[in-house]
Amino acid sequence: MKKFVKLLAAAVALILIASCEKPVSPQTPSEPDTPVTPAPEQAPFKLKVYDISSVTATVEVEPEDKESPYYMDVINESDFLQAQQYGFDDYMTWFIGSLMEQTGKDRADVIKMISSYGNDGFILTSLKPETTYYAFAVGIDDDGMTTTEVAYEKFETPQKEESANTFDLEVTDVTATTAMIAADVSNEDTYILTIEPANIIEGLSDAELTDYVIQNNIAWGGLEGITYSGDQEFEWTGKSGWNYVVVAFGYENGAVTTAVARKEFKMGEGGNPASCSFSFTQDFNGFEMSLGISPSDNSVVYICNYVQMSDLQALMAAHGSLDGAFGECLEMLVEDMIEDLGTKERVIDLITAMGAQEFTTKYEHGTEYIQWAVPVDQDGNPVASFSFSSPFTTPEEKISDASLTVKSYKYYDGTELATLYPDLAAARGYAVVDLEVEPSASAVQWWSYIALEDLTDRSREVIIKNVLSAPTEQGLTRQLIVAYWGVNTIMGVAQDADGAYGELLLEVIDLNKEGVSPASELVF
Repeated sequence: MKKFVKLLAAAVALILIASCEKPVSPQTPSEPDTPVTPAPEQAPFKLKVYDISSVTATVEVEPEDKESPYYMDVINESDFLQAQQYGFDDYMTWFIGSLMEQTGKDRADVIKMISSYGNDGFILTSLKPETTYYAFAVGIDDDGMTTTEVAYEKFETPQKEESANTFDLEVTDVTATTAMIAADVSNEDTYILTIEPANIIEGLSDAELTDYVIQNNIAWGGLEGITYSGDQEFEWTGKSGWNYVVVAFGYENGAVTTAVARKEFKMGEGGNPASCSFSFTQDFNGFEMSLGISPSDNSVVYICNYVQMSDLQALMAAHGSLDGAFGECLEMLVEDMIEDLGTKERVIDLITAMGAQEFTTKYEHGTEYIQWAVPVDQDGNPVASFSFSSPFTTPEEKISDASLTVKSYKYYDGTELATLYPDLAAARGYAVVDLEVEPSASAVQWWSYIALEDLTDRSREVIIKNVLSAPTEQGLTRQLIVAYWGVNTIMGVAQDADGAYGELLLEVIDLNKEGVSPASELVF
């Protein structure tokens, strides 16, 4: 069984279940009085719910039919009763439509996203204490409508777990760049300890603060790194002149178990931003450039980026000054990132730096750029003039005669292959392409893969970047690739001994079940 953290169905359904309004017939109440229909004795699925805490549960599903798609989820009692009264096809229509709206995907892609095959399972992390839920599984067809009876298991989350742990937080030896953080606790219960910029969490209630810390860290897998037991003391690196808050609260089995302890402190002041100078470096490799920035004072907090000279000149014409043009570059950088991170304060925390930095980014060939940097305060406001590099021009692209061609390809029904080859169980419901490519004599490295869509209108840079980042290995002449049914593109590129890329391999293919090769013909 594969396990993954599931925010109720396909990574977004918890939000939908919690916040979206269900369709209700005008003549019937939203919470029906009809008792729940007993689960069928000979259900097409076996369900197991275990490791139930006040906010978490693990669900496993074992279908009788290992080859057909099904949908599994956990919903609260009210929603489950309503789904039973009006029918699970009605529920699936609402649910799929909600996901289409939330994700921007079409119906077919949403159904692929929520479909499971074979034994499957998930771990829920955002349940509510003392609440009744139903885990269920039901077969679905290509339109997302039900094809089997609904198998389900009812369970209840217990009361919120509580701990008697208390926290004595201390911050000592504060400099412009470091501070000693200590937490003396009253028992060995587990807890979260983190340091947050004061302006990010200002005004948050304890419940809002714990939710922010947990969700902000669980999203990238960092929650374990800030979970402790027993007394702690460590040196922590912060940004000069910034205000921070040490935050601690009990945390066990996904639940907050104590009140929140907070300790505010301020980092020492750094050097003089007005006297800080910056040096800039550039290094080019393929379609990417590595940009380096080194400040003369490592205790000055700053933001840096780059801009095309043509764009900068247009901004200078609009603002009448170089500082005004760079100021808009800074504003646009922050505004673009707010769309992903939600608040300006979080963006500033992420993009500010101290000391030497280096980052890699793609570039356009034969184009003039300029790097810039500016010292800022905790609100992201410049506190000195902008510094900038000399203009530099990226290399013109040299297209090599190294090439890659398709020698042959066949494709198979992944469900049929999974029946013959247990190692290909993950291919159920998909097409499997047996792709063979042939490099030219001047090719020393090459990459190939398959993309789900027609890529012929994409730029050369975008396609090469996609090929290089695809989940494949360099130098393969044959590989089995799991792909979606429909239009796909075989993509590839070769590189010569000087590192130059040749012409792209692009071949659009239509994978349909009428054209599959017999599964028995595959030899691998």
